[in-house]
Amino acid sequence: MTAEPVLPYFSTLVRTPPFDLLDNDGMQQLIEGCRVLHCTRGEIVAHCHDAADFMWVVLGGEVKCSLISASGSEKIIQVAGPSALFGEEAALLGRPQLCTAQATRDSNLLLIRSTSLRAAMARSASFANAMTLRLSSSIYELIENLQICLQGTSTQRVAHYLSRLAPPSAEHFEVHLDTDKQNIAAQLNLTPETLSRVLSRFVRDGMIRPIGRRGLVLDNLSMLRSCAAG
Repeated sequence: MTAEPVLPYFSTLVRTPPFDLLDNDGMQQLIEGCRVLHCTRGEIVAHCHDAADFMWVVLGGEVKCSLISASGSEKIIQVAGPSALFGEEAALLGRPQLCTAQATRDSNLLLIRSTSLRAAMARSASFANAMTLRLSSSIYELIENLQICLQGTSTQRVAHYLSRLAPPSAEHFEVHLDTDKQNIAAQLNLTPETLSRVLSRFVRDGMIRPIGRRGLVLDNLSMLRSCAAG
C-alpha cells in the first residue's frame, strides 16, 4: 500500500456526490490531512475492530467490505466501486470498524479524517443532509438485502439483485456488472454454482442475455420483478 498526493485527484472529488455540494473553502477544509492510498488487488484496506479515524472514497478500483466468521466464512456487506463511500458510519460515530475491507482490484482510495468530515457537515447543511440521506439509503438497502437473503429463494434473490440495476419504469435495460460473480454470489448468500444455474435459467426463459464479459441485457424486467416478488 503506497500513499500519493491528494491534489491530482481534487478534480475527481469535486465532481463526486455529495462532495460536489461543498464550496471551495469547504472542500479545502475537508481535504486537509487527507491522503490517497494505492492498494493492490487482494490487499487488506482495514481490519474489523480497527479504530475509525477515517472514512474512504473509492476514486478508482473496487473494495469489498465483509464480515468474516471465526471459521473463515465470509458475508459481503458492500462492494464499493468508483465514487462509492465506505466506513462513514464508524467514522461519524467514532466507533471501531465492523467490517474487513479488501481491495478486489488495484484501487485508489481517498482517506478523509473523521474530524474533517464532521466539520464539513457542520459547515454545510446541504452536505450534511446528503450524507444523512446516503446513510439512510445504505441502511435501508442492507436491511432489504438481509430480508431477501433470509426469506427469498435463490431465484428471488438473483431476480431482485438484477431488477434493482434498472430504473423502476424500465422494461428493457442493458447493464454492466461492476463486480464478478463470486462477489455477487457472496452478497446474495449463494454459492457461485447456484448463481450460475439461476442466471442460465433466466437466459433460457428469455429474461436476460449476456453480452461480453460482464454485460447483461435485461430483456423482460416485468418477469424479473415477478420472480423477485415470488
